[in-house]
Amino acid sequence: MVKIWINPFILFFVGVLTIWGAYRNPDIIIVGENHTDIYDHKKQLEVIKDLSKTEKIIIAMEMFQQPFQKYLDEYIDGKLSEEQLIEKTEYKRRWGHSFEFYRDILRFAKENKIKIVALNIPTELLKEIREKGLENIKSPYIPQGKFDYLPSEIQFIKEALEGHKLKDEKVFFNIQKAWDIGMAYKIVKIKKEYPDYKVIVLIGKGHQEAVSRFIKTIDKSLEVSVY
Repeated sequence: MVKIWINPFILFFVGVLTIWGAYRNPDIIIVGENHTDIYDHKKQLEVIKDLSKTEKIIIAMEMFQQPFQKYLDEYIDGKLSEEQLIEKTEYKRRWGHSFEFYRDILRFAKENKIKIVALNIPTELLKEIREKGLENIKSPYIPQGKFDYLPSEIQFIKEALEGHKLKDEKVFFNIQKAWDIGMAYKIVKIKKEYPDYKVIVLIGKGHQEAVSRFIKTIDKSLEVSVY
């Protein structure tokens, strides 16, 4: 048998060019990531660059929490440096993964005046949910309604719990669901505020399927694609 070696970089870019044609029409494009996978972040940037050539876009990022939106706006406007952005959004404490993974994406957005939206719900709300339970929380970050996980998603979360320091299953599910619902709700609000823009969503792969469905739960009219 003859073995053929193909450069992984070629495979990566061919994949982007081949698959991307299917993602021209949706209102919202979710480009998932493993947070520490450099190739996932390269893929995200390529999608952003490609779509920005023909469409007005907004980038929504899980890596920043919603109360710190003004600092992202100030960064895009050139009023804050990267160091100031990291400090003022409390990035290291609230997210923690190396800023290097997202630097090129942020710089491209700044250079091209592309709005970046903070997608994540605040740590303080997650702490409150841990203490009181999701069913006892009323928050402007989380909409009312029925949001259920699929069996496959429940299994995924249970497997994730096995490697997590938090061992209380109900608390873990509450936090995960609040995270997913809160991000879906914010994405819908972004689209309503900017109806002429496509929203490119950068979130962890463990969230992407549930967030996609929850967006449709909140607003059935929106078309969502998961990359």
